[in-house]
Amino acid sequence: MNGISSISNIPDAAQSAQLGIARGIAGLNEDAQVVAQSLTGPAGDLTAALVDSLQQKLSVEASANVLARSDQMLGTLIDVMA
Repeated sequence: MNGISSISNIPDAAQSAQLGIARGIAGLNEDAQVVAQSLTGPAGDLTAALVDSLQQKLSVEASANVLARSDQMLGTLIDVMA
């Protein structure tokens, strides 16, 4: 039973993907604020924010891909069990 209880504490793929999407969107919002402030005031870290926003975009896309694959696997399992 110990092995099974420790496995159940591991977040499933869908939860991890949703968390990744939420973190990526939060990062994009932060980068958007930096870019907006750079356009109205001193330049600051405009380049870093733009590069980071591209990384956040890739992270969100990867997480969405994981979510889609997880959904596909679940659907396949349901089809097999039916």
